[in-house]
Amino acid sequence: MIRKLLVLLMVTPLLAQASQPVTWSLAGQWRVHDANDETFDGVNTPDRHWRAIQVPANWYSAGYDHQGALWYRHEFSLPERAPDTMATLVFDGVDYYADVVLNGKALARHEGYFQRFPVDVSDTLRRHNRLAVKVNSPWEDPKTVWPLHKTQMKGILNQHDTRPGGAWSEHGQDANSGGIWAPVKLHLSRGVTIDDVILRPDWRDGLEKPVLRAEIRYRALTAGSVTLRLSAAPDNFNGQRIEQTFSVNLTQANGKPQSLNVSLPMKGARLWWPAGYGKPNLYRVRATVLDDQGVMDTAVTRTGLRKLEEQPDNQGWRINDRRLFIKGSNYIGSPWLGTLTRQKYRRDFTLLQKMNANAIRVHGHVAGRALYEVADEMGLMIWQDVPLQWGYDNSDAFADNAVRQTRDMMAQFGNSPAIIVWGGHNEPPWNSPWMEKRFPDWNKTLNQTLTTRVADTLAEDRSRIVHRFSAVEEHYWAGWYFGTPRDLLAPAKTAIITEFGAQALPRLSTLKTIIPADLLWPKSTAADDPGWTRWKYHNFQPFQTFKFAGIPRGNNIQEMIKNTQEYQAQLVAMAAESYRRQRYQPVTALFHFMFVETWPSINWGVVDYLRKPKAGYYALQRAYQPILPSIEPLSATWRVGSEARIGLWAINDSWEACDACRLTWQVKQNGRALAKGNMTLTLPPDSGKKVKEIAVTPTSQHKVTIEYRIEHQSGALAGVNVREENVAAQSAR
Repeated sequence: MIRKLLVLLMVTPLLAQASQPVTWSLAGQWRVHDANDETFDGVNTPDRHWRAIQVPANWYSAGYDHQGALWYRHEFSLPERAPDTMATLVFDGVDYYADVVLNGKALARHEGYFQRFPVDVSDTLRRHNRLAVKVNSPWEDPKTVWPLHKTQMKGILNQHDTRPGGAWSEHGQDANSGGIWAPVKLHLSRGVTIDDVILRPDWRDGLEKPVLRAEIRYRALTAGSVTLRLSAAPDNFNGQRIEQTFSVNLTQANGKPQSLNVSLPMKGARLWWPAGYGKPNLYRVRATVLDDQGVMDTAVTRTGLRKLEEQPDNQGWRINDRRLFIKGSNYIGSPWLGTLTRQKYRRDFTLLQKMNANAIRVHGHVAGRALYEVADEMGLMIWQDVPLQWGYDNSDAFADNAVRQTRDMMAQFGNSPAIIVWGGHNEPPWNSPWMEKRFPDWNKTLNQTLTTRVADTLAEDRSRIVHRFSAVEEHYWAGWYFGTPRDLLAPAKTAIITEFGAQALPRLSTLKTIIPADLLWPKSTAADDPGWTRWKYHNFQPFQTFKFAGIPRGNNIQEMIKNTQEYQAQLVAMAAESYRRQRYQPVTALFHFMFVETWPSINWGVVDYLRKPKAGYYALQRAYQPILPSIEPLSATWRVGSEARIGLWAINDSWEACDACRLTWQVKQNGRALAKGNMTLTLPPDSGKKVKEIAVTPTSQHKVTIEYRIEHQSGALAGVNVREENVAAQSAR
């Protein structure tokens, strides 16, 4: 995540010829024209009648609903340049293919939506310039290619349950994410250009003596000896600036990128910690190349120093030599990444941290750079997936391409200390036998080579935990796609749980912005009722809701909202508490699915697309409390006159003991206490255990309420929990 110094376009010729490198933004109004007709000359045709479009932006969010290719055009002028000036166009993100033409000369073709890529325009740049970029985000044939044999590495951006149209319908590729969605800049430097600064920590000498390994990727006009200056200055705290200079030799290779590798000892550096466990200390790292005339080029990035370790035998993940239980949620901010800003990411992550989550899984895609910057600053841990979702072209060529793009992701986003896990292919076909019923050409080895090669590539980064692929076995969908919610109480079969959840409707004011008033109440709950067509397009699943989960619709839309939200809340709380009680036996990390709805959608989010929380948000907020008084529902059914049992657990995810904590509980029915009690107990740090089992006998069919709280020795509340149980009539004798 390299950033260079921005300056105004209003620059004098003297400045342009000075030794200091400069960067101009090319953001603003560009012009576009349909490029699906391959005979159209998008380079030379006058563009005065072309459609205006904002750059950066996904074309759909900019008001252009388009599939396939668009020609983009932009003109800009520059002052004169010194002869040894190198000029580079830098594209931070183009979805998906980009053909770059400057002043009539074709210069580059790039594939991949999330990568920054440079284009050397040193020999093509003039005083007055015409830039043309053909951007192609193809619609893939649903009969032969999409969705099982996709050819674009876009993950959830071109197939997912939460996209417009859903994952499997003929509309699943609607609202195409294509476009120049991230900034475009022109960078001028003298004699050398730094394209990337890749940083990784080295902990061989211990936490007190970290070493920052730096790879500087560059292009040079000529070979020769220069000075490389590498510095690390505190970014969000006051502290010591560390700097070292190196005498290095540049290699000239006809524009091909070269690398310099150096190390910066950082004895006594402050470490990056997740929120709630310390401060997320960050360093701003600057790499500068100098000769006897001064600065040739400089690049700035940011990183934090943290050590990661996955312990054997499901004994957890350690950060900076401290074990930490992971409580997260899957996150997709939007199908149109250009709409998301630092402010919007900070809004989402503030909500997430208030939910007591400490991590997100960036599900099936690589997001905009602002996401990682904000997560770094807020101490929010990230599980970062590669953008591989379900099925792809099974050729060696596609696997080669996926490996290249995976390395791009690791290089360009790996400076982020927030990224603690690289995650591989999500539900690859060879691991998804359910696909056999959907696709006649599915086979049990489909994409196995792709999954393996990408996983092996991720494993090249030894500074992070690598999860080779996200298996269907670690997606715990009991209560929604199979089984019942009580199945979530069973012993977990995997140490990592990357999905669990249920759908719920948003509040009525939000729902009315999605579904027109005349479609709010279909005639029946049958999944094939045409009244649900609009709902399905917006991701609602009537079959799972009414038939599988058995959620009653109620008598009106308000009751339906209430019933679905209550079901979601009960399910996610039951799952989260169950897997926290199984901490390290075997559960290491859990990620609820999913945090926020990504567009005007009705899906698994516990926060709707207008960022209004559902009941499930508050249920997870309780279930994710650092100190959790957990209620284990041992009895599946409560009946009048029959004994029912519950277990009380005390879980402490913090790194501090809760000394002489007071635990109190009460089981009530119709205002009468069936059982109550208290105890004083010290909860060790990073611990969890069952502290009490209670038997009670309901006396009527009124609901039973279990209240359980933990207080610090001072009397301050540490955690609180409430659970309700419905009571059935007495069994017939």
